[in-house]
Amino acid sequence: MMGQLGNRITLHSPSRGFSMELGSAISVVMAARLALLISTTQCISGATVGTGLCAGTWRAINWRVIACIYFGWIITLPCTGIISGCLTGILINAPQFGKAVVVF
Repeated sequence: MMGQLGNRITLHSPSRGFSMELGSAISVVMAARLALLISTTQCISGATVGTGLCAGTWRAINWRVIACIYFGWIITLPCTGIISGCLTGILINAPQFGKAVVVF
């Protein structure tokens, strides 16, 4: 995540990067202990925003990039559901070789 976004969300430094990774790791471990399903990408994105907010101003964060990330998360579930449903429908209705075909 950090390699992909680089400095597009907020400015990174070694200490900020360490804080982001440590915050994300602690979140993942705590969620695992509580048997919660979370995404490591969501954790690192949240940690990046939190670290950026520690700069003391809202302008330290590129909110357009954050909005694109959140939109991607929101649109992922319906899109994957539609694709999975279509593939299941195709596979269920595909011809099955070696079985007798009953025509009504």
